[in-house]
Amino acid sequence: MQGLTVSSAIHPERLEQFHQLQGQLQNRWRSVDRDDAGDCDILVVPSLSLDQQELQKVKGVHYYEERLLFSLIRLRNPRTRLIYITSQPIHPSVIDYYLQLLPGIPFSHARERLLLFCTYDSSDKALSQKS
Repeated sequence: MQGLTVSSAIHPERLEQFHQLQGQLQNRWRSVDRDDAGDCDILVVPSLSLDQQELQKVKGVHYYEERLLFSLIRLRNPRTRLIYITSQPIHPSVIDYYLQLLPGIPFSHARERLLLFCTYDSSDKALSQKS
């Protein structure tokens, strides 16, 4: 398998689709920034809708709910409120880490506009199916 590159292992049509989508990413992100100027409420539900039996095989799968914490960057707009839902509580130091990354925004201001909601449900159901 020496000399095999990722691009040669992928079907050429799929690779072309990937490159087209990748080329659109920068413009799409800019449009998010433009639309983020007014009052905004954001709801984040990081649910995994995969085969639950397969997910049980993944060590630490409950941490996957933290994969969308990058969305806290939207709190850089002082008129944005964000609700983040999880099945188990996220450790406060993890939240603090992300909020400290916000450029020019006092930590306390961003924290006031963040609501963490936890279902306290560690069952194997997808988060979007928990009540």
